[in-house]
Amino acid sequence: MLKLYSYWRSSCSHRVRIGLNLKGLEYEYKAVNLVKGEQFSPDFLKINPIGYVPALVDGDFVVSDSFAILMYLEEKYPQPPLLPSDLKRKAINYQAANIVSSSIQPLQNLAVVKYIEEKAGADERDIWAKTHIGKGFAALEKLLKDYAGKYATGDEVFLADLYLAPQLYAAVNRFNLDMTQFPLLLRLHEAYSKLPAFQNAASGKDSKLKLNSHWRSSCAQLVIIALNLKEFMTLNPIGDMPVMVDGDVVSDSFAILMYLEEKNPQHPLLPSDLKRKAINYQAAYLVSSSIQPLQSLPKYFEEKVGADEKVVRARTHIGKGFAALGKLLKDYGKYATGDEVFPASVYCFIHVHHSKPIYSTQ
Repeated sequence: MLKLYSYWRSSCSHRVRIGLNLKGLEYEYKAVNLVKGEQFSPDFLKINPIGYVPALVDGDFVVSDSFAILMYLEEKYPQPPLLPSDLKRKAINYQAANIVSSSIQPLQNLAVVKYIEEKAGADERDIWAKTHIGKGFAALEKLLKDYAGKYATGDEVFLADLYLAPQLYAAVNRFNLDMTQFPLLLRLHEAYSKLPAFQNAASGKDSKLKLNSHWRSSCAQLVIIALNLKEFMTLNPIGDMPVMVDGDVVSDSFAILMYLEEKNPQHPLLPSDLKRKAINYQAAYLVSSSIQPLQSLPKYFEEKVGADEKVVRARTHIGKGFAALGKLLKDYGKYATGDEVFPASVYCFIHVHHSKPIYSTQ
């Protein structure tokens, strides 16, 4: 039986619980109290040395990171699917998931808002959280307006919905965000509240699986574009980069790579081995969700606290992410996950390349 380590309030863990429920998979649930620091306990670190949650145990294989877990489950248990068969609609799901996981969640997680409260006060904490959640929600409204049906990307529940539901729940119930400015997302939030798979995942109380969980632009290096050009905003109203135009528009580096992988499979970007593929997903998401988004914080800290704190916080977040990558990849080959170059190598190279000269990281 699958085992899932999870914290009830973690939006990252919440996504996985929804996915398990939708697929009808039984699992053993193991609570990890992040507030008490149980993710750093010796027992948990034996299971997941990175010390991150959620974590899924399947026999002798451990998968951490919610996206890597969901893609692992999708390939091993393909029915019912978490992704649509249509390539373009699939890319929209990847984009929505990445807006949540890279542009919203890392900037309002417990550690970040707690630190801001300590340094700048509770009022500044609330402004920070609502600003970044609101910016992400505005992007999601624009992205989904031409695709949404009953749910985010049509009349079936897919990956985008799994990411949206926990983030919407947190925005409404934890941060008291005014949702009237986001009518599409408000409608989706109400729709999710009526689905049993989503209701049962809210606290994890009905779970039997075992999950360990908690709740600048290196992306732009993949595609360089002038953001002030009118034609760019016409192509991509979200205003984020990179952006690729292939008839339709695909934004977000990961969504672009997966779109290319499916459309041009003759030179694969992912290994065929399921476990090694999951490691690539984990490494990519460590960079894009745990390191890269938090590099926007140093400028804020410089303005609010001082230049010295800017460098300290940047090195702290980069160092924590690099330490996790070192543990994750230590048993592999010439490159990040073997003797061929796959996405993990691309994400790692770009971030190491940026970090050394800017922050003098060792």
